[in-house]
Amino acid sequence: MTLLRSTSLALILSTAFIMGGCSNKNKGPSAEKSAPAAALGLEAPSDEVFAKHFDVPARKVSDAEGKQALAALNLLTESEDGLNWASTSGKDGNYSYTNLTVKDEDGQLSIAKANLVGVHMDGETATFDRADFSGIKIYDETEDTTITMGTLSVARPTPDMAKAIITSLQNIKDLDDLDLDIDDENMDMGFGALGIGDVSITSKDLNMSTESLVWGEDPETNLTDFKIQDVALNITENADEPITASLKSFSATGLRGDMMKNLPDGRSGPLGMMSGFNPLAKMYSTLKMEDLDIDSQYVSVVSKGFEGKSTEKGGVTTQKSVGEPFIIRLKEAPKDPQAKQAYDMVKELGFDEIVLQSSQTTVMDSNEDTIAVKDGLLSMKDGFKLSYNYGASGVKAMTDKMQSSETQANMQAAMGDVKLSGLQLRLEDQSIVERGLKLAGKFRGASPDQVKKEMKVALALAPMMARGLEGEMLGEISGAFGEFIENGGTLSIVVDPKEPLSVTELADYKRSNLTMNDIGFSAKAE
Repeated sequence: MTLLRSTSLALILSTAFIMGGCSNKNKGPSAEKSAPAAALGLEAPSDEVFAKHFDVPARKVSDAEGKQALAALNLLTESEDGLNWASTSGKDGNYSYTNLTVKDEDGQLSIAKANLVGVHMDGETATFDRADFSGIKIYDETEDTTITMGTLSVARPTPDMAKAIITSLQNIKDLDDLDLDIDDENMDMGFGALGIGDVSITSKDLNMSTESLVWGEDPETNLTDFKIQDVALNITENADEPITASLKSFSATGLRGDMMKNLPDGRSGPLGMMSGFNPLAKMYSTLKMEDLDIDSQYVSVVSKGFEGKSTEKGGVTTQKSVGEPFIIRLKEAPKDPQAKQAYDMVKELGFDEIVLQSSQTTVMDSNEDTIAVKDGLLSMKDGFKLSYNYGASGVKAMTDKMQSSETQANMQAAMGDVKLSGLQLRLEDQSIVERGLKLAGKFRGASPDQVKKEMKVALALAPMMARGLEGEMLGEISGAFGEFIENGGTLSIVVDPKEPLSVTELADYKRSNLTMNDIGFSAKAE
């Protein structure tokens, strides 16, 4: 008898949903609609920005000390098995070389000119302040690969790095010898700036070039600037499936150097890289990517780029990001089964190309330990627009606790510091519902209307399979989603708690005694 009643109730509810009798149209608040952000109008940093990173102060070095350092670097006299040169000049720590070469049966290296500035002894170790190389050519006979560089400059290397650079050049026999020799994990392999210009890599399967790559770190602030520009790539390893790519530029300014310096080294745990790390601090000043173009036999990807700008005042950091249209064009079905399955799915949705665009503003307050995302927007042309906003607190407190201990219990306790202050999701249908129903019908062998009815029956039954808060929330979502499937329009989901909600309480809602009123949860279709 009980089973009969339950079945009857399910059928009644299912019919009500199918007929639209339990509409959520007028329930709860509507999620906010995000405003699309205009382009930020950023420009890639100029060469003048990077020039300061290569400035090194004049160093007083006696010629005796300079030559002692050259001898330690094996650059005082030529070697049969190492570097040779046509001429050398200089004194007092500053030296020049012309036509340097290393050659054996496996390949050769040639450098038209090398200038070493500030060659000196740092205790027992030889080093230099800056090295500038020009006219570099490396040929690996084994791989039949040629690398050329118009210029290569390194400024303020650590003594370990300076030695590794020179040793690598002296020992080169093939491309594998370009790897810097790091035998001691305690070696300090840093440098202040690196610049490479007019790079070309040519082999049977690969052609690659870039106009310049430059990286520099401010010694006072430890903030890093980076730029690579005019990259071109042609991969022909598979002659029937060539891949070409190009990038006008990718740049960043004001990057935090400490983010990379604390990476785990095997002796520390997975949270070692978080040591002393403030997740709410300013991470960068600007990010910019321009004109990405990737083309293959099966798909092409084109994007005008991405911009990000971050400003900080009084411990409050505001980050704005804008992604220009990211366009994926389908050309023909790939041979790989999994890739072909994805290709077929997109085609069944009725798309020959996918156009994505995004933007958002993030405000991080280190004083109050809060983070808020505003005007978050992700859109797919002829598909949907997703607006999102949310806020949270306790992220810094959580990070601090996780740094202090990596035990499972303490990591779980740390999560208790994170609290959700609000969440809004607004999904606007721009034909994705209709396309999705057609796709589901294609794979099910059913009509879109039949798929719609089956989905609504499943949605009607879902709340009955749960109790308490879970059942109430499923009831809200099922009603709203059923209406959204039926009529399209907009789906709104809002979490607006009276007080910030602990993430651990939300995760353990069955035992936390939370109510719908506590959470401020609502879902509706419009």
